Amino acid sequence: MVEYVSDKLKRIGLKPKYYGDKKHPAIVTQHGEGGVALSGHLDTVPHGTGWKYDEGQSVGNKIYGRGTCDMKGGCTAMLLAAEELYAANVPFSLCFSTDEETTMIGAGAAAKSRAIRDAPAVLVTEPTDFDIVVKEKGLLHFNIVTRGVAAHASLPNLGDNAIAKMVRLLAKTEDLQRIPKNPTNEMSFCVDTIKGGTRINVIPDECVAEIDVRYPPDMNTQKVLAQLRKRIGKKGYDINLLHELDPVGTDPKSKAVTTLKELIGPSAKVTSVPYATEMVMFKDANKTLMVCGPGESHVCHCNDEYIDVREIVKAVHLYIEYCSRMVEE
Repeated sequence: MVEYVSDKLKRIGLKPKYYGDKKHPAIVTQHGEGGVALSGHLDTVPHGTGWKYDEGQSVGNKIYGRGTCDMKGGCTAMLLAAEELYAANVPFSLCFSTDEETTMIGAGAAAKSRAIRDAPAVLVTEPTDFDIVVKEKGLLHFNIVTRGVAAHASLPNLGDNAIAKMVRLLAKTEDLQRIPKNPTNEMSFCVDTIKGGTRINVIPDECVAEIDVRYPPDMNTQKVLAQLRKRIGKKGYDINLLHELDPVGTDPKSKAVTTLKELIGPSAKVTSVPYATEMVMFKDANKTLMVCGPGESHVCHCNDEYIDVREIVKAVHLYIEYCSRMVEE
């Protein structure tokens, strides 16, 4: 994908520059000075099973396949808009990362570029059905580890069951695990993996639970862990932090936001979301950050993911108009 996009940029007349390391590269290209930066990611989550449609299958106006909506649709629109913007000599920048679904190392490295720092706005082209996202919740990934003593299962009195310890701890977090009524403003706490034991006839000496927390701007990692420890105590386990992303937000009354809303029309909501995008990796480099793109977020990461090509076309025109308008502003 990096080679394909790089070749496409060169054919347009742009010069790609690379940030990050070989495992987490990001491509940045800039035309002119002070143009809007459009950003997207090229990686996808795993395909999964149980699909009704083949990869790349076209049915009517829809193209099915993993990553069609999240987010090859937005990336395609960026490339098509770039052709027109370059031909019209309108300043703009593009950023493509390759590890947004995991570490976002590439986006973090790309944030050091002038293209991101000097942009009047950074617009992430993730699927939002053309709503304008100006706020994202914080993210915290961590694991809880319980340890015990291995023994033959016929002699449990000689062992100490690490899984049983984990079950008792997690039972104390049931209130935290309740599904929030307002997912964009309340904390969510999800136990997503549990690993423990080696064989059915051996008392397990270790159990590891991985937990995903999404929290609103009035919280941070310390407050999340304080809530957890209040319920499970301070002893009998270890906690290891795996990944952290701060909450991030842009003033919804800023010129960059109001201009985008004017172009889309009254149907566009200015809103917040419970998930994270590479927007958070740009927050120290640029304070004007938004997410707006083709496709509906509810089909992302799901079976039979798709993008409607008419929405890609709509996004192309929107990005051309927005980049042109922001230069005029």
